Amino acid sequence: MRRAGLSRLAPLSGAVLLLLLAACGSGAAPAPSVSGPANPSPASPAATSAAATAKPAAASAASSAASLDSLLAAAKQEGKVTIVGAPGDVFRQVYDTFSKKYGIPYEILAGNGNADQVPKIDAERKAGQYLWDVVVHSPASQFGGYKPMGALDPLRPALLPEVLDDSKWINGFESGWNDSGKQLSYSFTAYLVRSVYVNRQFMPESTMSKFDDLWDPKVKGKIAMFDPRPPSVGTLVASGILVAKGEDKLRSFLQDQQPVLTQDRRQLAEWLVRGQYPIALGEDQTALKDLANGGVDVSQVKPLLDDDPASAMYSVATGAVGIFNRAPHPNAARLLINWLLSQEGQTVYSQKTTVNSRRTDVPPQLPPELTLDPKKSYLNTQIEDNFSYFTKTSAVAKEVIK
Repeated sequence: MRRAGLSRLAPLSGAVLLLLLAACGSGAAPAPSVSGPANPSPASPAATSAAATAKPAAASAASSAASLDSLLAAAKQEGKVTIVGAPGDVFRQVYDTFSKKYGIPYEILAGNGNADQVPKIDAERKAGQYLWDVVVHSPASQFGGYKPMGALDPLRPALLPEVLDDSKWINGFESGWNDSGKQLSYSFTAYLVRSVYVNRQFMPESTMSKFDDLWDPKVKGKIAMFDPRPPSVGTLVASGILVAKGEDKLRSFLQDQQPVLTQDRRQLAEWLVRGQYPIALGEDQTALKDLANGGVDVSQVKPLLDDDPASAMYSVATGAVGIFNRAPHPNAARLLINWLLSQEGQTVYSQKTTVNSRRTDVPPQLPPELTLDPKKSYLNTQIEDNFSYFTKTSAVAKEVIK
C-alpha cells in the first residue's frame, strides 16, 4: 500500500568558490573445500599468510549472510516498511524493486521535505503517533528538520559490513555524512546541478547564452524558479548567486526579474517543457525523467553550460537516508536501508532516477557536464557544518519575496 503526500560542493577557483549545491546478497557463496596430498609439504609463508587472510574474510561473508537472512525473517514478520520520500514515480519504481525482491510492501509519504513533511511528522509525533520508519530525502530535511525534533536514530548500528566498506564509496564511506555528529544523515548520491535549464524551442541562444543573461530585462516574465525560501534545490541555486556574486546581485535578481515560484517539482518541469516559462532555476532531473517516461518530448530542454561559478553546484538532491527512532517496523527499515546502500540498490536507484551514486561499483548515469570531476576540489554546502549558506540565502529570499 502507498500513501501519496509530499540538494555538497563546488570547485574552488582562486578567491571564488563554486558552491552548493551499495548488492546485499541474500546468501554468500560456500567456502571452497580444501584437499591435498596425503603427506603435504610444508606451506610457504606466502601461502600461510593468504590462508590466514582468507579465513576471516570467509567467516565475515558467512556472518553477513546470516545477519541478512535473520533480518529478512524479522522484517517479514513486521509486514511492511513506511518511507518518507521525495515525490515522483521514479522513486516509487526503486521501492517497487525492493518490495518485489523481498516480498515486503511499502507505504510512502511523498513530499517536499522541510516545506510540508517535516511539519506534518512533527505534529504526528507530538500527538504520540510514530508512523514512519525511514526517510530518504534531502540532507537539510534530516539535520535541519528531524534532528532538532529528536526524531532520528544513529544510522551506523543499522548497517551491515558490506555497506561500511570504505573501498565501495567515493572518498570513503565516512565522507557521506551530512550531520555534524556524523551519525544521523547519510548521502549516497553526488553530482553537479546546473542552475539554469532553458527550453531552446522558445528561448534561443541569441537571447540566453550565459548565466548573467538572467538579469537582462528581456527575459523578465519568462523565468520560473523552485522556491528558495524553505531549504530546497531553489535555495541551493540561489546560494550559488549569493556566494559567487554577492547578496546585492541575489536581491536584484529576485526583486527585478521576479521569477515565478513553485514548490512542486513536476509543475516546474511542465512549465519549462511547455514553454510557459522557458527558463527554470532549480530544475529537477527526476521530474524531467518522469515526463520523458510518460512520453513527453523533453529534447529541447538543455542545461545552460557556462563557466560562471554560480552556474553549477555539487548536489546530493534527495539522495540522503536516515532512520526514525520509535520506528513501527525497525527490522524492515534496516533491510530497506542496507539494500538501498548496496551495489544492487544503488544501481537500481541510479538507473531509475538518472542520478549518479557515490558507490565506486555503480557506473554514472549522467553526462559529463553533470558528473563530478575527480581532479577538482569541492566545498559541500549541504552538510550541517556549512549550512549557514542556506540559512542566509533563505533569509534574504524571505525578506525580498513577500
